[in-house]
Amino acid sequence: MSVIIFLIILSVLVVAHEAGHFFAAKRVGVEVQEFGLGFPPRIKKLFHWRGTDFSLNWLLFGGFVRMKEEGERNIFVLISGVLANFLLAWLLFSIVLILGVESQDGFIQRGLLGGVWHGLLTTGKLTWLTLTALFHLNVAEVVGPVGLVGIVGQVASSGLVYLLYFTAIISINLGIINLVPLPALDGGRILIVLIVKMRQRRLSLRTFNILNLTSFALLIILMIVITVRDIGHLL
Repeated sequence: MSVIIFLIILSVLVVAHEAGHFFAAKRVGVEVQEFGLGFPPRIKKLFHWRGTDFSLNWLLFGGFVRMKEEGERNIFVLISGVLANFLLAWLLFSIVLILGVESQDGFIQRGLLGGVWHGLLTTGKLTWLTLTALFHLNVAEVVGPVGLVGIVGQVASSGLVYLLYFTAIISINLGIINLVPLPALDGGRILIVLIVKMRQRRLSLRTFNILNLTSFALLIILMIVITVRDIGHLL
């Protein structure tokens, strides 16, 4: 059950992130060819809306947006996925505070406006704490997907509001991680756009592919190492 809940949370967070890219691209007139729920191979095309195919894919977690190349050169489009994760965190924190949650200071419950306002404050506070924590990050303390499944199970057993609160925290972390300046992430793509603007000359396709593949390989290796360590802790 914990695995299913984790996959649902992951899917919601990634789809929200990709929706940020999608709506930003539409806003600036960039053609979006496909919005995929899950990852290929494709199961079927669900429907077509405003020039975009919406598809259902076999790997039923996460999602993706396939757009024209100019979208990859637009900083607003690139950063909107991260902004969507922060907005989702704000929404979830607001819901938690409106419903009410038990804390060290007792039971906290806000009205609608109070919940929205304090949800925003909580999002800002935890975003800042997460950013400052990165400068003191110990890789040995990083938790991978396997470790998160265990945490999700524990949180879910405490109740819905705690699961929503935890999802909001993960959404903030996902947004911040995507700002890391690696070409495989949004932060890296933004960095490349800025470099190109300063040089006034585009990177060659070969250079871009090398940077992208190298950074992606490093991320995969790191994820494998963390996953193996998490499994080792369970044995």
